[in-house]
Amino acid sequence: MSDRFSISSARKLLDGITLSNGGISTHWNNWVPIKINVLIWRIRLSSIPTRERLSYRGIMVDSILCPFCSSTVETVEHIFANCSELIVHWTRIAIWWGVTCPSQLTVDSLFNWADSTSWKIGQRKAFDAVILTTFWCIWNFRNGVIFRTNTPKKSLIFDDVVHKSYVWISSRCSKAKISWSSWLHNPINATKMM
Repeated sequence: MSDRFSISSARKLLDGITLSNGGISTHWNNWVPIKINVLIWRIRLSSIPTRERLSYRGIMVDSILCPFCSSTVETVEHIFANCSELIVHWTRIAIWWGVTCPSQLTVDSLFNWADSTSWKIGQRKAFDAVILTTFWCIWNFRNGVIFRTNTPKKSLIFDDVVHKSYVWISSRCSKAKISWSSWLHNPINATKMM
């Protein structure tokens, strides 16, 4: 082990000793805003306020069922990986990037999806940023459906993922020289120099 300080070593120390995280390490990607990394951390700990969690804490909710399919309790796993109304967005991400969805679609398999590819590090990090952005957009859509007076359109989630991930990656990655057109049509090729 080296005597040199690094952010990675400090984070591992915090993950292993200081944080009480139930054995779940943090999942940070500096190509997306911090607020997304915090949401992902909370998702991994199952500490976001889903209807099931709110009910468990004694907070009155009109229903504990998923606001989209109305057939299953709204849990972290359901809203992000199992809801029949939202699962199509993971398929669209897979088609856009030319990969297959994880065989067992779970929150954990989605978090590890980028690591299962054989791409270069920069391409995997860009794909991971897209995955994290998808979680963010699904959560924002869910909140819009529950709290806004005008219901957002489910069909715009994918467009929002494509746009936000492009803006965040191209502005936060110093090596990102991605054209919008190449990002839309072939993100693997667009990120090959990262």
